[in-house]
Amino acid sequence: MAEHLHHGHRARMRERFLNSDGSSWQPHELLELLLYYGIPRVDTNPIAHELIENFGSLRGVISASPEELRRVRGMTEPAAILIALLRTMYEYDAAERGLGVKMESFAGMCDYFEALYRFAEDETVRAAFLDDRLRLLGCEIIAEGQPDQTPVFVKRIAEAAYSFGSTVVVLAHNHPQGSARPSSEDIASTRHLTELLNAQGISLVDHIIAGTDRTISLREAGAFLGLEIS
Repeated sequence: MAEHLHHGHRARMRERFLNSDGSSWQPHELLELLLYYGIPRVDTNPIAHELIENFGSLRGVISASPEELRRVRGMTEPAAILIALLRTMYEYDAAERGLGVKMESFAGMCDYFEALYRFAEDETVRAAFLDDRLRLLGCEIIAEGQPDQTPVFVKRIAEAAYSFGSTVVVLAHNHPQGSARPSSEDIASTRHLTELLNAQGISLVDHIIAGTDRTISLREAGAFLGLEIS
């Protein structure tokens, strides 16, 4: 009887979602519905509440790794993979949405990378490659964390730039656990990379930092003052 009642609840939740745009739903309700497809024949409402309580928000849940999600009571491997897949699909969509768009303003570049890093839990270095009219040709993950060997880092950027036919690059990385405020190392490495890439015929036109509080442009902040762009 209990299983039959719960099946009826699931059917009603699905129908309610199909007849709405989801904007009036509470975060735990959306998560409860999503978990139906990874946890069969179980009331997922308590699991949804516990996930949000553990990770602080729906965004925190989506940002969590499958290993972290599996530690929550009631979570299954398929459900954890489903949430991770949702995050990966969002990142692909955010990256592709900017293709062909002109990155001609600080705000535009910040918005693009803010979307890419929205659910990132680890520090990642990315590079966006532009044509001579500042239109986005593509974006690549260059490194996980801050690379230790700058020459290797430059080589990866140069190889990717060549593959896109680009000589204009915007670098970005995130501070997943803190403020976007740049460190002295961020500024020093940006200036060093600008000079090294210039020697390769590549213009590093900006470096974006995405933090938990905001996303900033180092060029807008003045970190590029005194540097010539090839």
